[in-house]
Amino acid sequence: MAKTANKKELILESAYDIFKEKGLEDTRVSQIVKNAGIAQGTFYLYYNSKMDVLPDLAQQIISNYTQYLTEHGDVKAGLDINLRLAIDRIFEVNQEDRTIPSIVYAGITRSGDVDKWKVIYRPLYDLIADYLEAAKENGEIREDINSSYYSEFVISLIESTARGLILFQHTSEEVEKYKEELSSFILNAVSWAPVKVV
Repeated sequence: MAKTANKKELILESAYDIFKEKGLEDTRVSQIVKNAGIAQGTFYLYYNSKMDVLPDLAQQIISNYTQYLTEHGDVKAGLDINLRLAIDRIFEVNQEDRTIPSIVYAGITRSGDVDKWKVIYRPLYDLIADYLEAAKENGEIREDINSSYYSEFVISLIESTARGLILFQHTSEEVEKYKEELSSFILNAVSWAPVKVV
């Protein structure tokens, strides 16, 4: 079993490196296996194509976010603190590695298996929903929001903003300002004075 996990991990590490170097379109399975030092048939024991690797790479990224927030966040600290932690972490990961998150998210749009992606994101959504529920209980935000829906809105907004800033190559000062405004925008979206959409 350990050898199996090790080979799959080798494939993931190799795919990560090759995707980062060549991009999604120019990467070939033969390059991934050569870099991993395994036979091409071994790749196909785990994946049907290079696109099938993307959910596992996404799982690593989302697990990184969730683990970080679990270790550093605290539902008692307040929504503003936890929200800023989430924003900072997601921006940091996207800034450190500008290629892989974009490739992984491109895979989401190409994949027909939306349910698989929901499962990957579920732990992160649940954690953000816990922060929102605690904020409701503490009277920080209004009680009528659906924490499950809002957690998905929050993560989608943070990720798309982080990727957009990378694409348009903003300065670090601009990125910090965007992070402040993003936090303010989200906090206002759950504030006590909701605007009803008709």
